[in-house]
Amino acid sequence: MKKLFFIVSLIFISGLCNIISSDNIDYGLFIKAFPYNDQDKTSLVLENNQPLKLGKETTMSFFINIRKDNAFGVVFRIITDKKENIDLMFTVGDKDKRYPMLVINESVFMISEEIVCDQWIPCSITLSSEKNEISIVYNNTKLSVPHSLTETKNALISFGLCPLTGYSLYDIASVNIRDINIFDKKELIRNWKLREHDGLKSFDSVANVPAITTNPRWITDMYASWEKIYSKQIKANSLFCFNPNENLIYIIDPDSKDIITFDPERRNETTTAVKSGVIAANAPNQVFYNPEQDLLFSYNLDENTISRFSFANSSWDSHIESKLDHGYWNNSTSYSEADSTIVSFGGYGFYKYNNELIRLHLNHGSITKSNLLDIPPRHSASTAIIGNTLYIFGGRGNKSGRQELSPKNYYDFYSVNLLTEQTNKLWENKSENIDFLPSENMIFDEKENCFYIFATKDGGTLLRIEKDKIGYTSVSHPIQEDLNAHYLYTNLYFSPKLKKFYALVNKIKTDGSAEVSIYSLSYPPAAITDSVVNEQSSDHTFSFSFKLITLIVLGLVGLILLIYFQYRKRPSSKINNTKLPNTLEVNKTDNIKREIETSYYDFSKQSICFLGGFSVTDKDGHNITGQFTPMLKYLLILLILHTVKESKGISGNKLIQLLWFDKNDESAKNNRNVYLSKLRTVLENVGECTITNQNGFWSISLGENIRCDYIETMKLFSLIKENKSLAPSEINKLVELLLKGVFLPNTEADWIDNFKSDFSNLTIDTLTSLSSDGYEKLSDELKLKIADILFLHDYINEEALYLKCSIFFNSGKKGIAKGIYDNFCKEYLNLLGTKYKYSLSDVISRKNITK
Repeated sequence: MKKLFFIVSLIFISGLCNIISSDNIDYGLFIKAFPYNDQDKTSLVLENNQPLKLGKETTMSFFINIRKDNAFGVVFRIITDKKENIDLMFTVGDKDKRYPMLVINESVFMISEEIVCDQWIPCSITLSSEKNEISIVYNNTKLSVPHSLTETKNALISFGLCPLTGYSLYDIASVNIRDINIFDKKELIRNWKLREHDGLKSFDSVANVPAITTNPRWITDMYASWEKIYSKQIKANSLFCFNPNENLIYIIDPDSKDIITFDPERRNETTTAVKSGVIAANAPNQVFYNPEQDLLFSYNLDENTISRFSFANSSWDSHIESKLDHGYWNNSTSYSEADSTIVSFGGYGFYKYNNELIRLHLNHGSITKSNLLDIPPRHSASTAIIGNTLYIFGGRGNKSGRQELSPKNYYDFYSVNLLTEQTNKLWENKSENIDFLPSENMIFDEKENCFYIFATKDGGTLLRIEKDKIGYTSVSHPIQEDLNAHYLYTNLYFSPKLKKFYALVNKIKTDGSAEVSIYSLSYPPAAITDSVVNEQSSDHTFSFSFKLITLIVLGLVGLILLIYFQYRKRPSSKINNTKLPNTLEVNKTDNIKREIETSYYDFSKQSICFLGGFSVTDKDGHNITGQFTPMLKYLLILLILHTVKESKGISGNKLIQLLWFDKNDESAKNNRNVYLSKLRTVLENVGECTITNQNGFWSISLGENIRCDYIETMKLFSLIKENKSLAPSEINKLVELLLKGVFLPNTEADWIDNFKSDFSNLTIDTLTSLSSDGYEKLSDELKLKIADILFLHDYINEEALYLKCSIFFNSGKKGIAKGIYDNFCKEYLNLLGTKYKYSLSDVISRKNITK
């Protein structure tokens, strides 16, 4: 019955995980294996890189998705304190079939079930010292192996590349991992979903213990972060188009000499030499791939000419070279399958913007032109054709069409009936305060009934717009590409086969040099909380409500099963009425975050924050943390830390040693100057800020309107050091700041460790002194907040233990006090390997404990 209940619990927990994450976004950790280089392969170590303490029966369950690129090698490796290795590996069988196998030291135990790729499969392994047995369940197959575990007390668990010296295996399998659960018998003690992360760490939901990675690739990031997959110096005025059938991007030489074909899936390119003929186009974006005929069409809207390229004979079918200057720069074109026409809208030429609708019939080469008078003239609009309707978003121009008369960016959305040319303005967002231009093509998502646009916002961002909702939603992190150029062309493509977006960016500089870059993003994209004039739709609300209701139903089912099995195992003639301590309520109460009212500081705008994590907000309250590359972030942190430590700041040489140690002197100085200039530019959005160099030392001065929580905290620490005491309002200010969290928790660098240690020591010493010297003057609420902060910096801090236990115990909440004490003792034993020597009554009375 216990085994049955444990199985039901496993299913129930898995069900909860699936319900909670039952949206379209996949998640987990992508383990980098071959063909990545050994130094780039992924390692995941559970339990904060420390051995996991094993119970009498410890079970690890997880889900695995095997990728086809390298279904061979180790999946996980368990290294026990007896120096034994327990591995799950994939090996090769007959006819190149792949099978899992359990490896214990040098003994191999085959699992008969052939592996299946590209689907999530449940796995679990149980180490039982009671049975002296290791058992593994792979999908539907179970294997048990006798093995002595009596003296095995703990084990280090790693997935992918094992970082433990002497135990590394570089043949690791190409797999994705998620939902790692650790059970002590039937009690869930760890749950790493591997969904949320802070870069190199993902925390478990039970005890907040991190799993540590190297070279990670988080699957959720693939749906929110663009990956640069191609970059090349090309000729100015090159042309581009996309073949969705074969997932190929073409780069066409404007001199008709060759065509580069780039394969985003395989990341390779081939070049086809043009044998004869010339392109008709006289501008960068006048080419189109016709999937019906498998031909490239170049066209010239000024001269009404077409030239087709066939890969079968590597030739253009026209020899007529263009002669006229182009009058439709940055027009937008879409293909209408209904009548095989290329439909062009807008563009710029001869100092004028236009609102022309041009139809070029590919079959017979005829062209028709008209004006959409209800839409102001513009260039760089984004278009898409759905059925017989042309949709148009944004662009730049003005009502007169004359360049000299104050052009502006438009953020409006139109539909045009291509049969009647009736134009309807669907909406306009007039409150937009960030200038951006959309890509030439919009991608229509029929399932979601929305459009996706690649925009120049923040150096390149994917936006989602809807026909009946004003505004846009950012659905990717910004690329942060430098888009300053003499001529800029961007476009967005979509591969139905691979479910990938591709963003193409072409920049031509004033000297005539040109570069093309291509980025990829997985579909469906993940919404980034950057909505403008958008409210949640009822569909989303319904989806969330449905998930919540389902979660509640599953919870009730689980509770009923729990009561049923607990009742079944009791003797029917006796009922134990002993009331047990409600440990759930203890933990719940203790873990409630007691939020301090923010009555002293406002970090919602013009702020630079280090406590609880690095973040920066601008003058308008927008979070611009994403604009800080790792190097800009480190540079700002170094300047602030050293300026606070010593007013003269940090020497230029030390700055180079810490950030550009791998470069020669000249290159390092150039990098330093470039990044200092970039930092000044970004900080202009925050407020008045001065970075100065005096006698070789760099320092930073923030204007009066800029708030930095670290600087404010250090000022209060200095006041205490000088005055040995603080007014009640000053104490409340300090507590409000410190409750924001620890110092730069997600920022890792060798040089920052001493600052972190000093800040924690200063916090602990200051708050301990405050609580001891002025104990009678402090309210219980303030004491509990001080205890929370102390535990943040030292989770076996005895002063914090005394404050919490004594307050709860003396207020009649003895069960809560006991729960806090028991948890403290457990952590104390885990960390120091020895039992805590004071009883709860000793702690509350401070008996035998130095105050």
